[in-house]
Amino acid sequence: MTQSVKKLILLVNLGSPEDLTVGAIRDFLRQFLSDQRVVGLPKLLWYPILYGIILPIRAKKLLHKYAQIWLKDHGTPLSYYTRCQAEQLQQQYANSQTIVDYAFCYGSRSIASKLNELSQQYNLNEVVLIPLYPQYSSSTTAAAFDQLSAYYSQAYFIPQLRFINSFATNTSYIQALAKTVRAGWARDGRSDKLMVSFHSVPVKLVEAGDSYIDECTATFNLLCRELAIDAPHDAVLCFQSKFGKAKWVEPATDAVIKDLAGKGIKTLDVICPGFVSDCLETLEEVALQYRDLFIQSGGTKLNYIPCLNDSPDLIKVLAELSN
Repeated sequence: MTQSVKKLILLVNLGSPEDLTVGAIRDFLRQFLSDQRVVGLPKLLWYPILYGIILPIRAKKLLHKYAQIWLKDHGTPLSYYTRCQAEQLQQQYANSQTIVDYAFCYGSRSIASKLNELSQQYNLNEVVLIPLYPQYSSSTTAAAFDQLSAYYSQAYFIPQLRFINSFATNTSYIQALAKTVRAGWARDGRSDKLMVSFHSVPVKLVEAGDSYIDECTATFNLLCRELAIDAPHDAVLCFQSKFGKAKWVEPATDAVIKDLAGKGIKTLDVICPGFVSDCLETLEEVALQYRDLFIQSGGTKLNYIPCLNDSPDLIKVLAELSN
């Protein structure tokens, strides 16, 4: 018998490999990189590259990278913190007819499987889906929307749907970011410059109308204002994690790091506001690779400032978005 529940709040993040094995990483990459929202090339052009080069080679390379951040009893930090976020947000609705759960766009615990499971258990009147991507992008946020729409496209009853497509300028989100920066300064001392690094996207997406870069810039400007610092004197905006040979949005984080070190910057703080949960791109690429790059280029210390993860400040943001 189904139970009556007024509202479902579903948190959605990208996803991760299920196990620390080449096979699990390959399965995750296959699903992730087969999404047309992620890779916009025609299948006839893309699939030979995906199946002939990327999956056989890249999965093996990523195994070492994932091993450096893997949580022994919890899998990837992204998976762990997404579960924690859902559990803590549920506590905000302990005495109401609201349930909170989480899903991933790729890998296990898909949006469709989670909606199907919960729809069989509960009479859902409202579904609020919150992609955990603060800045909208067609390659991430829209992918979650596609999966939500696909699930309900054949449904005979569609509950009231609310899709949160962005929270790049949410006041509580900006304040939470600033708080983590100040905590880093209090813990490690303030560095010569603050680097604010977002995941990059192909230029063609921006030219087609994607608002991602505008939203990243808005977050950067509001964060600088909240911290009472000036750009570019005190802070710099840049973009990381380029993949493939297409032209991606710049300035590239690795190039900026080399440039700053070459100009005499000795200490650097780095925050990645495009991620709410620490993951491969923040813990391995930024905290490890970019730290080494900065030192090799002449710097002395790179301080990585963690994501919001399961902090009460992020839960406050999610509660505001879901009300």
